[in-house]
Amino acid sequence: MKPLERFLFSTTFAANNISTAEENSAEANSFKTKQLLSALNFFKFFFGIKNIFYIIFFLILLIQDVNAKKCLSFLPYGFNGSYVHLPQGVSFCIKQGKQSYKYKTDNYGGRLLYDDKLNNQIQVFGDSQVLGLDVEKIEQHYLHKLYKKKNFVIYAAPNNGPYEVINFLNENNKFLKKKIIITFNMSTDLYRISSSWNPKNNVALKDYELDEIIDNPLKYKILIFKNFLLNKNFSTRKYDIKKMQKLFLSLNQEIINDLLNKYIEELDYTANKFDINIDFIITHPYWVYSIDKKKNKLFLEKELNDKVEKLICNTFKKTKKINNIYITKLPTVLELEDLTFDRRHLKSNKINLILNKTLCYN
Repeated sequence: MKPLERFLFSTTFAANNISTAEENSAEANSFKTKQLLSALNFFKFFFGIKNIFYIIFFLILLIQDVNAKKCLSFLPYGFNGSYVHLPQGVSFCIKQGKQSYKYKTDNYGGRLLYDDKLNNQIQVFGDSQVLGLDVEKIEQHYLHKLYKKKNFVIYAAPNNGPYEVINFLNENNKFLKKKIIITFNMSTDLYRISSSWNPKNNVALKDYELDEIIDNPLKYKILIFKNFLLNKNFSTRKYDIKKMQKLFLSLNQEIINDLLNKYIEELDYTANKFDINIDFIITHPYWVYSIDKKKNKLFLEKELNDKVEKLICNTFKKTKKINNIYITKLPTVLELEDLTFDRRHLKSNKINLILNKTLCYN
């Protein structure tokens, strides 16, 4: 891989929430403080400064109240070496802030969103944006606006990139429907089509650990801690909106065009191999908006969004098997609460889809 490509795509994404500790005040000369400093010096010597931070982080995680019989405080997902998926064949509950959401999955880890009145289902593939982090009922999901007569089985998870989706199709082709939905999240999938992307550096769990995590949530936090210590590439670091905007603007357009074209070719090849038709859905990045914290609003950065849409229109084309391409139609202003709890996804009720020709050929 070219050095420039490695530089551009090795960075992980979203908003960095790590804060720095306050300095001690005038009590620094007290006996108690000297004892504390001596203890810290010992820990620095024994563990190293970096690992001391991780230990403190781990202790904070332990303090957080988790009741497995009610709701998990995190979304469980694991990597099997090919793709990322949710726990398989189970029901569980996720609590985000004051809201809680129920999940039910099939034997492959696909999230089931059903209306008992509907008889047909469609399979959906992608990452956390299409998973529906703020959704519990099928009519709340943005895809329901287009596919009102379909139940959804959503094979999606955080850090499940475009090539992980292709891996899923290849390994589970025998149960694929003749028509499926593939989604592409422009927020992050742009950085997951490079050969430098590896989900194991961002996913704490192996897929075989998921069942135990459902019953014992504390083990999830222990595994996060272990990855911090033992996997030098593992990161939960998240970039904020400004950094994501700068990262996109720094991309080499020739490289990103080549990578996107290569991905589309691979997806079309896979679809032809298994004789499946694809509706392809592209969601805009959340970072095309800037946050005005005083007004609690999000304002669309027009110049930035124009560059994103130019990239979309120049690279995502219909093929023999990619029948329809849909793109989000963005409002110019949103409320801050229109982002999900993690501030890195648009809420489903704010996503409206239009055919790409409406955007690209006008």
